[in-house]
Amino acid sequence: MKNININRNIIYLSVIIVVSYIFLFISIGNYSLKEPDEGRYAEIPREMIELNEYVIPHVNYVKYFEKPPLFYWAVALSYKTFGISEWSFRLTNALAAFFTVLVLYLFVRRLFHEDLAFLSSMILLSSFGFFSMARIVTIDMFFTFWLFLALLAFYAYYREKKPMMVYLFYVSLACATISKGIVALILIGITIVIYLFFEKNLIFLKEMRWIKGFLLYAIITVPWFILISLKERDFLYFFFIDQHVLRFLTTKHKRTGSLFYFIPVLFAGMLPWSFFIPRGIAYLWKIKEMKIFIIWTCVVFIFYSVSRSKLPPYILPIVPSLSIIVGYMFWKQWEYSARFFQEIIFYILLFLIFASAIFLYKSELFIRFIQGMSQEGYDIMNSLKGFALGITVLSFCSLISLLIKKFRQFSAIFSILMFFSLGVITMIILNLPVIDGLNSTKRLAMLINHKGYQVEYIVNYGSYDHTLPFYTKKRIMLASYKGELEMGSQYGDAKRFFLNEEDFFQLFASDARVFCVLKQKRMNRLSQLNFKKITILACQGDRCLISNH
Repeated sequence: MKNININRNIIYLSVIIVVSYIFLFISIGNYSLKEPDEGRYAEIPREMIELNEYVIPHVNYVKYFEKPPLFYWAVALSYKTFGISEWSFRLTNALAAFFTVLVLYLFVRRLFHEDLAFLSSMILLSSFGFFSMARIVTIDMFFTFWLFLALLAFYAYYREKKPMMVYLFYVSLACATISKGIVALILIGITIVIYLFFEKNLIFLKEMRWIKGFLLYAIITVPWFILISLKERDFLYFFFIDQHVLRFLTTKHKRTGSLFYFIPVLFAGMLPWSFFIPRGIAYLWKIKEMKIFIIWTCVVFIFYSVSRSKLPPYILPIVPSLSIIVGYMFWKQWEYSARFFQEIIFYILLFLIFASAIFLYKSELFIRFIQGMSQEGYDIMNSLKGFALGITVLSFCSLISLLIKKFRQFSAIFSILMFFSLGVITMIILNLPVIDGLNSTKRLAMLINHKGYQVEYIVNYGSYDHTLPFYTKKRIMLASYKGELEMGSQYGDAKRFFLNEEDFFQLFASDARVFCVLKQKRMNRLSQLNFKKITILACQGDRCLISNH
């Protein structure tokens, strides 16, 4: 029996590794960096290496204090090991996603059962939101790994009382803090207190080895905070008050949304498993071993829902816990049939919607709508006909399967949804070259570099395109815009690189060679002025590269 379990574990791990390689790693270097997050988070570690400055982050050579540096350090290490490229940049994020899947499998297998561990891992891997965030880089995947590892380590310590787990908890929590800030402490702290309250075991807090744990936590987190605070007197207020308190309580950062903002985000991110979330939570609330994952999901979801600053990736940390919740329900209901009017009917409707994808190409209204957005969007739509046909075929096959009664067992439904997800994600990967130029300045930057122009000034007018300094490897002057660089623009060494509109017009009218990247809607403003020459060198999407020579 032991040999059978070992063999099964090897098979499960092999499948997870192979699927992870396909979903998370293949072709991660075959498409351009996307605005704004990828450009920002790729450029900061590049400048760390160029400036040999690893304490104070810079973006576009301007001091940037919004996030702690652990993710930047990890990417810088990748750059130094493999060279600077889109692939080496995305590698860190892909590894964070893979390790999230791996620790989920290892801990769930340790605490529950290997079958549950495998089902939960595959649900996580095949969730569209997790797949997307593994390939479009923000700090949230890296943060999710450390935060989820801290949660699992705490739960393992609570269950097993092994000191190694509590120390892993403090190390992981410290790494989460040095990745995104003190929000890690808040989310984990609230979850643990609520969980122990429901367990009627708040006294367990005395067993958390606070002194050694705090020392471990402080050794990892405190040195950077001290170093940067000594160098930059404005850091503490900006980081803790502006970036944490005011971001949560006010709309200062202009990322607002309703209280229900994350409901459609969660539904889309957990597809194709979304319809089982309500039943999974209701089913598992009475199961003691699963309660911590439900509490964690609710704490993170409610915290960001009441926050006045919202972005879709913020709730990524609940996707692994939801995968366990849904996985547990499938595991326990494996031989039973799902109820037609609880989940099946909704999946039939969903697959009907997806199956109509190819017919959109026959709709004049849809085509005119896409053409009205941009020519680039229309070209991309035409390039994705094969993708749309594939989605239609996959959805139709899934739909027909669900209409057959014997395929309504949870075991069959799991296979159908995995087949659908595997097919969709594979087709997305195959079509990545289609979106290469979308929402990026790579082609414009390469034109500046390739032509061998004697570049005196590169200016962003009316916006800041984060991918531009990464691809040109030069400082970009910002005209009539500061955005998130407003804090850094106040330093004396940076002020001259931020121009008001009048200063930019004077520069563009001068004899100096000026290259300017701007949105097409800004072109009308320039055309009204009597410049000696405006040469449009190229356009990419809604951005154009112009010159005064």
